[in-house]
Amino acid sequence: MDDISKLVYYNNLFQIYQGQLSTSQREVLSDYFEANLSISEIASERGVSRAAIEDAIKKGMKKLDALESDLKIYSKQQKALKIVSELKEASKDEADKLIKQLEEVLK
Repeated sequence: MDDISKLVYYNNLFQIYQGQLSTSQREVLSDYFEANLSISEIASERGVSRAAIEDAIKKGMKKLDALESDLKIYSKQQKALKIVSELKEASKDEADKLIKQLEEVLK
């Protein structure tokens, strides 16, 4: 996964799971993902070292990974979006099969 794809992935996970993070993790990751601040900018703003911010970001991303591993909300969303995209191009018979797949994903 390249850097841009990784950033988009974690930003999506953050949007889904931010309520499950501690206040400090949520604030640091919000600065990093949503405000697009650099590690140096976040550290300066908070009066801490860059290493502390790097550590907070790594721990926050690890927590996001754990949440996704357990709950799989992002994965289900991506599967559902793929099926919906296929539905737009599908024949009636194909659509019925895709609808069943979508129902399984959303369970």
